[in-house]
Amino acid sequence: MNKVSPRKRGSILVFVLALIVLLSVLSLRLMKETAQELRHVSQFHKRDDLRTYAYSALDLTVGVLNEFRMILGKLDDRGLGWGDPLEYAGISPSDIAATGEEESLNSPITWSVRLLDESGKIPFHEIKEKDLVSLFAFMKAGGDSIVNDDDGEPLVDALADWQDKDDEERDEGAEDDYYEDLDPPYWTPGRKLENFDEFRMIKGFAYDPDDSENSGIFFDEIGNETGDLVNFKDSFSFFNEGGFNPDGASVFLLKFLAGDDEGAFEDLNESRNSSSQSDKKRYYDMIGELANKRGLKIDRSAKVFRLEINVNRGKSNFQLHAILLNEMSSGNRKPIRPKTGQKNLQKPRSARNQKIQYPFRILALRENENLID
Repeated sequence: MNKVSPRKRGSILVFVLALIVLLSVLSLRLMKETAQELRHVSQFHKRDDLRTYAYSALDLTVGVLNEFRMILGKLDDRGLGWGDPLEYAGISPSDIAATGEEESLNSPITWSVRLLDESGKIPFHEIKEKDLVSLFAFMKAGGDSIVNDDDGEPLVDALADWQDKDDEERDEGAEDDYYEDLDPPYWTPGRKLENFDEFRMIKGFAYDPDDSENSGIFFDEIGNETGDLVNFKDSFSFFNEGGFNPDGASVFLLKFLAGDDEGAFEDLNESRNSSSQSDKKRYYDMIGELANKRGLKIDRSAKVFRLEINVNRGKSNFQLHAILLNEMSSGNRKPIRPKTGQKNLQKPRSARNQKIQYPFRILALRENENLID
């Protein structure tokens, strides 16, 4: 019988050890990928579980708003308590957990509600064209003391051509002939603008590498929103109709109303933040006069709300975005009717909705991604 030489035995041993090491590495790799896959799947499972808490937070917020509305007759000053509904209600996610549900001590459920007064913004379609020209010129000046109103004219012309139904191009605007040459090509819709993201399609608002100096006011070269668009979204709304609530006005909106008068802007900002009732009255008088000069109306009540709800457990997250319409005034159900030519935001109530009489109308609702505007 032939004996295996010590050298061959050593080679076989090395091969077996190498094979064991290789299989160990592959096994660890497989276990790691399996754990990641299970963690990924479990996050979506937990997200579905968190959805219940998100809608519970929505109902809780609506309940708090409705309570204040029934007591006060209207909602105006958020400092009275309705501005932070979760704090006022004093309810936590553990208080509404289902019977028998065991909440992990290492990853408890947390939630937050950001309640914004959408009616503190000026209705977008009620801005006069000359005011838009001044506003866009101010943005393009980038904080310079010298503002040339002519700089805002191309943007207003492009916006007007985007919305009108004719094919007559304004002096510095753009009609279908311009957009057909883009890649990919598209056409003007011939209707009023419906959301802020639509600005991406309009000449001058998104970044154009062939005309970098005269474009990109709302979106930069990689498609991100600019500070000008953030300020614009904080000050103007596609959901509010009629007057705007001065209590919810942004700092940028005060600058827009004050125009070139820096003293007026400082007075507005100081008087609004003052605790003195006389200063508050002066603020309302001043902002009313400035709004009247621009053909805008004041309505000292919060009638449209924007909700941003976040629910978290560990690395799992669920977001709920909603726009609510307060259609009741002084305890009477009075739907807000649009003016002639304006889009009616309200749809007929369903039979179930009529039965339960949900206190607020939901104008928009999105989960996990804010695609409302």
